[in-house]
Amino acid sequence: MAVVEYKRHRVAGGITTPIWIVDGGYWLSPVDKTLVGWVEDEADREYYVPDTVTVLSRDDFITRAKAIHAHTPMMSMPEDPSQEPTQMTEAEVEAQAGAWFDGFHAS
Repeated sequence: MAVVEYKRHRVAGGITTPIWIVDGGYWLSPVDKTLVGWVEDEADREYYVPDTVTVLSRDDFITRAKAIHAHTPMMSMPEDPSQEPTQMTEAEVEAQAGAWFDGFHAS
């Protein structure tokens, strides 16, 4: 499986996730409107995935998450709903993104 960055496709009737994305819609970037998902590895698929799709390594994914955070700070939601959310630190974003990538990539 390869973790990829992609944009939605415009089709008759609206905008949709490309049909070659196995699972996607994660980590929307407000900067360029890209999302993250995954596709099967080249050897495991019998369909076309555009060569322009960006495959993300773990480091690439974390760098992308930190860039999103720099543009639109990510917030940490407290367990107590009466408390206000707090802005995550870069280290927290890095840890969260790394854990997400590891879990997503392992599935």
